[in-house]
Amino acid sequence: MFKEALISLLEENYDRSKLTVQSIADRAELNRATFYLHYRDIEDLMEQMINEVLDEMYQTINPLSQDNLSLGKASLISFLEHIYQHAGLFNVMLENKDFRKRVFSMLLEIVSLWREERKVKGRSFQVSNEIIASSTLGIVTWWIQEGTPYSPSYLANQIIKMV
Repeated sequence: MFKEALISLLEENYDRSKLTVQSIADRAELNRATFYLHYRDIEDLMEQMINEVLDEMYQTINPLSQDNLSLGKASLISFLEHIYQHAGLFNVMLENKDFRKRVFSMLLEIVSLWREERKVKGRSFQVSNEIIASSTLGIVTWWIQEGTPYSPSYLANQIIKMV
C-alpha cells in the first residue's frame, strides 16, 4: 500500500521535496509506525520499489524461443510488454536516475543479443550498442509519456526497423 501511495503521489506531480512519510502514510491509509516497520525512509521505499520492478522485468525479458522470433526481438517485445502493463509506474520511475541507468543496462543486454544474432547472419550494426540502447530508451520514454499509443509489438518492430 505504501508503494502504491508513493506512485500515486508522484503521478499527481506531487513536489518530491515536500514528500513526507506522513503524506505517504495518509495516502496509504496506514500510520507512520507501520511505514517504519518496513522502510528506513522514503529513499529506502524507492530503492525497494526499483529493485522489485527491475527484478520482475529481468525475469520477463528472458528469451522466448517458442515464438520463432529472434531472441533479441523476443526480449525487446517482453521488455516493452512489461513496461506497457506498468506504464504509470515507469512514467514516474524513469525520472529516477538509478532506475533509468538500470533500464538502460537491460536495453544494452538486448542490443548485445541483436548484435550477436546479426554477426551469425553475416550482418553487423554500423552504430555502437550504447547509441542503439540510448536511442531505444528515448523512444520508450516518449512512448510512455504519450500514453503508450502503440502496442508493444508494433513499437518493437519500429525500433528494429530503425536499427
